[in-house]
Amino acid sequence: MTVFDLSPAQIRNRLILRARRIALANGPRPQPPAGPLGSAEAAARVPVVPRVSVASGEVVQLAESDYRYADGPLRLRIVRVRPDLSEWYDGEWVWLEGVEIGPDGQDEAFRPVLARVAALRPKG
Repeated sequence: MTVFDLSPAQIRNRLILRARRIALANGPRPQPPAGPLGSAEAAARVPVVPRVSVASGEVVQLAESDYRYADGPLRLRIVRVRPDLSEWYDGEWVWLEGVEIGPDGQDEAFRPVLARVAALRPKG
């Protein structure tokens, strides 16, 4: 059997097997030294669910610096708080889904917002 009788997948698999055999024959790879930055504990992040003092139906006022991808201050009527998506922001940011409230008090577009937890205080 020649190389021309094999499919590309078969050739790839044979090359992978050959590389694995060579790697096993050379012994284990050197590991980086364990330390505070290289340890497994530092590499494994533990999700933190943010504690939010607002609930569905409440209105919040967010300054431009209090939410990501901002384009000015925002009034938002919260429809849903998403702690399931927010656990990877170290408890400092939370995903909200809500309806933007315009300057005239009328409902505008529905939008998701990544907001700073410290800025969330209900506004009647």
